[in-house]
Amino acid sequence: MATRSNNSAWILVVVLAVCLQVVFVFADVKQTATGTAINFSKAYFLLDADMEKYICNELAGDEDEPVVATYLQAMTDEANARGFGTGMMKQTIIHVKTETLAQDTESATIHLKGRNRTCIHPIFAYVASLFQLGQTHAFEATLELVKEDGKWKVCGNPYNLSMDG
Repeated sequence: MATRSNNSAWILVVVLAVCLQVVFVFADVKQTATGTAINFSKAYFLLDADMEKYICNELAGDEDEPVVATYLQAMTDEANARGFGTGMMKQTIIHVKTETLAQDTESATIHLKGRNRTCIHPIFAYVASLFQLGQTHAFEATLELVKEDGKWKVCGNPYNLSMDG
C-alpha cells in the first residue's frame, strides 16, 4: 500500500513539473518593449546581423541599402583600417539597467545604462571579467520603440544607426 502511495506522489510531482515548465515557456516567449531594447542592444554591440529583426521598417532602409548591412560593413572596414579582424570590434554588454520613460500600447521609450567590453569570443570576455582583465566602458542610450505587426521594434536613431550613416 505504501508503494502505491509513493508512486502516486512521484507521478503527481512529474505532472506538476511538466505543467510548470509549459507555463514558464509561455511566460518567457512574451515579447516586451524592454526585452526588445536589451536584445537589440546586445546584437548591436556584438555586430550581429540579427539586429535587423529588432528594427522598424522605417529604419531598416530598402533592399539596395539596408542600414544594418551598411553599419556592419563600416565596422569591418574600420577594423581592417586599424589592422584587426572584425572580432576586435565586437563588444558584450553587462550590468544593463533599464528604465521605462514612457509606454502605451503602440510606443515606448526605454532608457538603458550599462557597461560594455571588447568581446572577441564570449569565453574570453567571461575569463577577462573573472580576472578583472581589460577595460569596461559605460554606455547609455534612450531607445524609441514602436509596435509593428504586433511586435516591438526599435525605431528612431538608436546608437546613431541611421540611413544617413
